[in-house]
Amino acid sequence: MTIGQLAKKSGVPASTIRYWERTGVIPPPARHSGQRRYGGDAIARLAVIRLAQNCGFRLDEMRRLVEGFSDGEAPASRWREFARRKRIELDDELARLQRMRRMVDLVAGCKCEDWNECGQRAIEGAAKFDKWRRR
Repeated sequence: MTIGQLAKKSGVPASTIRYWERTGVIPPPARHSGQRRYGGDAIARLAVIRLAQNCGFRLDEMRRLVEGFSDGEAPASRWREFARRKRIELDDELARLQRMRRMVDLVAGCKCEDWNECGQRAIEGAAKFDKWRRR
């Protein structure tokens, strides 16, 4: 099938398919008369890439996820390993976002009269935060 047909059947824009080829996320297809020609398995491969993208995987992670399978290696084992690492990353990001949320809630109650006062309070707050973090 052509790239246009693949784009229509998969719901992935042709420009994204070409980008994923350039970055090595999907292998370049065979060409006939200079035109890309994809096999039937391309739709499934794009579905897996979109699933990985929706899970928050970066391009390099998506590339490592789908490349270089040995005979008999099941995708499930890779998904488990990649998902375990991504979950740790997401937990760290959620903790960072929760800290940011607490800080936003704190500054939402600001009653400073000028930037100097605000800066002094920020310095004091940072010192308390650093002291708390070292415990």
